[in-house]
Amino acid sequence: MLQLLRHKVGSVVVKVLFVLLILSFAVWGIGDIFRNRGQSDTVATVGDVTISLQQLDSQFRSVAQSQQIPLSVAQQLGFPQRVLDNMISGFLYDQLAADLGYDLSTDAVADTVRNDQRFRDPATNQFSRDRFLQALQAGGTNEAGFIAYMRGQLQQQGVMRALFSGAEPPQALVDPIYKYRREARVADTITLRNADQTGVPQPTQADLEAYHKEHGDKFQSPEYRTLSVVLLNTDEFAKTVTVSEDEARTQYDKSQASYQKPEMRRFDQVIAPTKELADQIAAAVRGGKAVQQAVDDSGNAAVKLIPVDFTAKAAMPIPALADPGFALAEGQATDPVQSPFGWHVLVLTGVQPARTVPFEEARAEIEAQLKQSKAADALYEAANKFQDALADTVPIDKAAQEFGFTITAVPAVAQDGTTQSGQPLPPLPGQGQILQAAFQAQQGDISPMGTIDDKTSFIVRVDSIVPPATEPLAKVRDEVAAAWTEQKQADASAALAADVAKRLSAGEAAADVAKAVGGQYAETPALLRDGSNAGAVPVSLVRDLFAAKVGGTATAETPGGRVVARLTKVEPAKPDATAEAAVKQDLRRGLAVDVGGGLDQALRARYGVTVDQAVLARLNYQE
Repeated sequence: MLQLLRHKVGSVVVKVLFVLLILSFAVWGIGDIFRNRGQSDTVATVGDVTISLQQLDSQFRSVAQSQQIPLSVAQQLGFPQRVLDNMISGFLYDQLAADLGYDLSTDAVADTVRNDQRFRDPATNQFSRDRFLQALQAGGTNEAGFIAYMRGQLQQQGVMRALFSGAEPPQALVDPIYKYRREARVADTITLRNADQTGVPQPTQADLEAYHKEHGDKFQSPEYRTLSVVLLNTDEFAKTVTVSEDEARTQYDKSQASYQKPEMRRFDQVIAPTKELADQIAAAVRGGKAVQQAVDDSGNAAVKLIPVDFTAKAAMPIPALADPGFALAEGQATDPVQSPFGWHVLVLTGVQPARTVPFEEARAEIEAQLKQSKAADALYEAANKFQDALADTVPIDKAAQEFGFTITAVPAVAQDGTTQSGQPLPPLPGQGQILQAAFQAQQGDISPMGTIDDKTSFIVRVDSIVPPATEPLAKVRDEVAAAWTEQKQADASAALAADVAKRLSAGEAAADVAKAVGGQYAETPALLRDGSNAGAVPVSLVRDLFAAKVGGTATAETPGGRVVARLTKVEPAKPDATAEAAVKQDLRRGLAVDVGGGLDQALRARYGVTVDQAVLARLNYQE
């Protein structure tokens, strides 16, 4: 981009653009600096520490980015104030830690970072600096900022553990909460399926037209885009690249080490289940028998002959065989060597001495490598010139013709690869990457150069955009008819559920009612208040059952139907040590939050905290 600006800075168009850019700074950016001259940039003070508007802005942007929330939306949700409160709390605990003499060592912070699973390579389970830096980049922070943040977090945790380690909720509080949480409800249920409501008539034309008009958003076509795609392939460029003999010899001389081939050996390998058998076979070979004959004479089907083709010593499949195998003369056999697979005997059958691959033998490979390298450089240079031409508003087809690129015209296509015409999309290498880039651009935009694989890149222009639209009724008639029928069946289920609820409330046996209406009867397990053991029973139904008296009913919608329930039993909480421990843990957390809130207020009073709301109000994110 900088190279492009330097190249174009002399043009009249660019000079005008720079004038407009300067004016925009005067109105929106630099002007603010001058207008705010003399104004404080401190949004909060914590003791002797100040928090600047820039610090808050940076932290706020990082939080919004990590949550994938637009800045304007995050501001409307009150994130700036919450982020500021967290920053203030962090500085308060830092000062408290300093007063208490609690200073976390750099090694402790480093160990915590290294042990963080987010930064470990899944293949090796070891700390990966690349993953660490990628995570920092994705989170919008740098290494120094993250380490400082981690130090603060760990110091806060250390202080909190010291303060709250002895906090224990009294049993008088645990017991009633445990009884409340673990009280259970049992109910009879009748499940009604929408698909079983067969009395729904066929929709009329008027029905379909009305439903299509009212629910047009259900029958919209996707957004389609027509594209011009330029594929840049190094293999194509390599066809026009030449490599001289001098270039190839120079590369050969620079890479001498790679053309030094070690000694290679070939073996007959016998694997026997016992050392005795392996000794027997080795002795037979040394006595002049052929290896296969020695194996056959062993009389044991578990003895196998598995040849080893020409292999370097360092590449032997079982390292323990390398030294004895490469000490043999041709035709000799090793002593038995044990491995997890059994007892091995090697018989040397061939040797390829170490050698230097001559230039003439390596020349074809070297030339191919140099062609690829030169082709990649040429492609990169041509692609830059091509993009410069496009920046100069040269039509893409003309620029492609000038630089020898081929344009592939892509008909109106959705992001999932379906075309507006319904015909298959023409074969397009890297279709997924190309469509993703195309649907991130606006009409007329030309994407940055993207990568498909090691040899292929692409540039795509969005020629036109066909926005989503409600499909005509004639095209989606079957879908509209199905949706109308499903809605009528759901309405019938709702009406039937209301009738079933009345019958259950009147005291009729649930199983008899289910049989009469074609529903499915079941009795629930002892449902807990939080719905954790509800299974297929909707959580909303559990909530209503806990609000009902025995004999009361509740109804809830389910995927594809309705369920009606009648409360039959209330079961008091049963002793459960694990569940009681969970209640205690929840109460401990609640106590910590309560005490922490009080401590936060006390620390604010102790160290002094001021917030300048006028400075805070200067944060304004418009998108």
